[in-house]
Amino acid sequence: MPFSQVLQALGQLASDFTPSSRSVRPLEIDFIETDGPSPFEQAAIGTWTTEDGAILIDLRPDGQFQKEKPAAGGQHRGRYAVDRSKLYFEGETGWVALGKLKRGTLSIGEKRFRKA
Repeated sequence: MPFSQVLQALGQLASDFTPSSRSVRPLEIDFIETDGPSPFEQAAIGTWTTEDGAILIDLRPDGQFQKEKPAAGGQHRGRYAVDRSKLYFEGETGWVALGKLKRGTLSIGEKRFRKA
């Protein structure tokens, strides 16, 4: 099993043991106010889903995101920042992830997303 899948499995296992009332800490991503989204940000904005529909990610123009797992009832929120084709995610509980946008596909770890 690839190392990234092991880490994802451990993260999922850990999330099953954490209490539902997690403390929320301030987010650390700072946003520079601009007149409007860049072409890279514009390409990222919208709802993304895995091929099987197991995970939905809604990237909003204000730099906020919401990740849902409809079958499992899981939900995460946080901020994201776009740097050309890379997306940096920071959840409200402190987890971070790196995404890459290439040819209409958003890749985060082993997961692949397409616009819904």
